[in-house]
Amino acid sequence: MTLETVHIPTAPTQSLRQLENILLSKKRTRDIASALMKIHDELAAREFPDLQYTDYLRQKHVENNIETYLEVGVRWGDALRLANAGCQAVGVDPEFDIKHPLLADPTLFGMLSDDFFFEYSEEYRNTFELIFLDGLHEARQTAKDIYHALEVLKEGGEILVHDAMPISLAVSTPTQQTRFWTGNVWQAAYAFSSSEFPWKWEYVPAYPSGLFKLYNIDPDFKPSRSRIMNRVAEASNMKFANAPALLSFLKAL
Repeated sequence: MTLETVHIPTAPTQSLRQLENILLSKKRTRDIASALMKIHDELAAREFPDLQYTDYLRQKHVENNIETYLEVGVRWGDALRLANAGCQAVGVDPEFDIKHPLLADPTLFGMLSDDFFFEYSEEYRNTFELIFLDGLHEARQTAKDIYHALEVLKEGGEILVHDAMPISLAVSTPTQQTRFWTGNVWQAAYAFSSSEFPWKWEYVPAYPSGLFKLYNIDPDFKPSRSRIMNRVAEASNMKFANAPALLSFLKAL
């Protein structure tokens, strides 16, 4: 099987995964990286055919008339542009490169999320109705972002985490190996998916890489940081035969 003999849009999913494995075993060239991107994008489209994550966010903003919104990991503004006009929006990113017109007039903090939460958590305590986390795609950092987000979340609010449902084990590595990359964010989501905590969670099947939603949160409860990091470590030691097995595990939590 070669790239020349497989028509990606019509190939069976099993064939795409076989071709992915073949390409991953080869020296990474521009052509191979591009081919892997096409395969991963096609796998994502098949796994999440019904909903785009931006449509899900837009629906949240419109239907819930979100008035206070925090976004960590803004980059090009793909998600920040969905905030309503008049919304008190806050964006955090060490390197903004906004390419979209924004309805809201956000306050932008050009810094790392750790620095933002250290400096501004008290100022924004119990403020944000919706928090969207799409920062560094590394489990421990994402777990820290969720943990700190609890401090500035308004009672009754929701936290959404991007890239929580990887469509391939190859894209879920803690350091980037492929153009389509979720990192190991799913491990941070797992850390908060425990019945011992007084909140609800949901894995939202949204293209291209799923969302993790944390809601119905008891404002008077906060787990110990060590407990969360222990669960991240627990997840990091888990082994899965393939991405479908990992996704089935997450959906069953």
